Amino acid sequence: MKVITYGNPVLRKKAKRIKNINKDILRLVDNMFKTMHTNEPQGVGLAAPQVGVPIALFVYELDDDKGVIINPEIIERKGSEIGEEGCLSVPGVFGPVERATEIVVKAINLKGKRITLKLKGFKARVFQHETDHLNGILFTDYIKNIDDLEVEEGYELPEKLAERFRE
Repeated sequence: MKVITYGNPVLRKKAKRIKNINKDILRLVDNMFKTMHTNEPQGVGLAAPQVGVPIALFVYELDDDKGVIINPEIIERKGSEIGEEGCLSVPGVFGPVERATEIVVKAINLKGKRITLKLKGFKARVFQHETDHLNGILFTDYIKNIDDLEVEEGYELPEKLAERFRE
């Protein structure tokens, strides 16, 4: 499974809500975790649209905290802080993004059970970033000035992204 990169139109589509969890979804989740672990660079979250599947699902792994979130809706946001973000779909590129410091998320877990999560800190940032993917939003959309983007050695700023700042 390959991570789709900046410029691919699937990254800009609103993901479809999942109505039932079947073997295809379970297989997709397994493959997404494998992709996240083997991808270079590695990430802490991966949304289904990033692997070409436009459905409302993402996986995450933060140290010992690992999970699958289906049909997430952020229903409450508190606080604000700017933190550096990167994305597997824009490899090697980082920039400052303002996010809520605390959120409340309603979603469904892999067993089909409705869940409500109160999150803060880095986990809240990851959930906001991945939920954005499900709505066709990339972290680079929050960047106002190309000079705010940092490109790691060995990577390049995608041409389509650079064009956005020239317009």
